[in-house]
Amino acid sequence: MLSIGFICCMDSSSTATLALVLVAWLVFYLAAKRFKLDERGWVLEPYYALYKSTRLNDFVKRIADLNPGFWRVLGNVGIAASVGQVSFITYILVKNLWSFFYAPEQASPVQPLIPGVTISVDSMPWFLLGAGVIILTHELGHGIMCYVEGVKVKSTAVMLAVITFGGAVEPDEESMEQASLMSKMRIFAIGSLVNLATGLLTIPLFIAFGRIMPVQLIIFLNWVYFVGINLAMMNMLPIGPLDGGQMWRTYTERLEGGAKLQSLATYGFIALILSNISLSLAKFGFVPI
Repeated sequence: MLSIGFICCMDSSSTATLALVLVAWLVFYLAAKRFKLDERGWVLEPYYALYKSTRLNDFVKRIADLNPGFWRVLGNVGIAASVGQVSFITYILVKNLWSFFYAPEQASPVQPLIPGVTISVDSMPWFLLGAGVIILTHELGHGIMCYVEGVKVKSTAVMLAVITFGGAVEPDEESMEQASLMSKMRIFAIGSLVNLATGLLTIPLFIAFGRIMPVQLIIFLNWVYFVGINLAMMNMLPIGPLDGGQMWRTYTERLEGGAKLQSLATYGFIALILSNISLSLAKFGFVPI
């Protein structure tokens, strides 16, 4: 994930917030040990707790069954939107690379989001909480679309960590391989579309309620917007393990020279990103947000 200037640095009572979250985590961890949740399907560690169970599959399936047609249409929108997302982020990266050489004053810093380095200590709790929302909804989208497309889901997991949370959906690999081309494309595309929609939906919230929102909620929604938009764009790039890479592999594997097309896309976009990061570090250094 890259930071390309969509958000400004924000000041808040992050130290107090972090302390409160740490206390809440300690209470949860001690209670979980006291009630022996590790004997009920939980994996408990000092810094995170993971609940992985097929019982969570029923919850995801119920959401999918509410309106399968709607989710399938949404998947089709996700496939179409992926082209726009890739085009947009490619344009941004190429234009920024051009600016570094020919108009340095217009270049923007491009950097990986690294907690404690490019994510300041003050911003870290808000970044991780925002990322938790985005990851959870991303995986929920994949899980819903798996059920809609008839792909078996091995298990669904919910993760709680010290200052964030998340989830994961594990589809059955054999069932996934047997799915049709369009089914696979919808499953891969839906996660980023959900992230894009989640990020964009914060805009009308700010317009309608921004003046009366608590500052903590404003900061949190800013990070939801920032992480959601960045992840949606970057995840659609046709790079190996990313969802966009999976879509590109699914589409090209039936073509002659498909493996070469996959490698060309992966290494080409990695080179584009690394070029931006290298020039950004040389000009700006690390820019904490």
